[in-house]
Amino acid sequence: GEVRCSIAERLPFRLEKSFEDYYRVVTARQLDREEVSEYNVTVRAADGGSPSLRSGAVLALRVLDVNDN
Repeated sequence: GEVRCSIAERLPFRLEKSFEDYYRVVTARQLDREEVSEYNVTVRAADGGSPSLRSGAVLALRVLDVNDN
């Protein structure tokens, strides 16, 4: 069956479906390392079965600095 993935809406990231059941995490807005240098993003997955199977994984993302002068 189809698997649906999600992350919390309050984070500056979103999921894009890239191929069949594959997703990628992309930035939803510009990041500033001086404000937040690391994020722990929980990706949740669930299928459409009954009962639904669910799982999750935590991604540790580090924001690197670029020269913005």
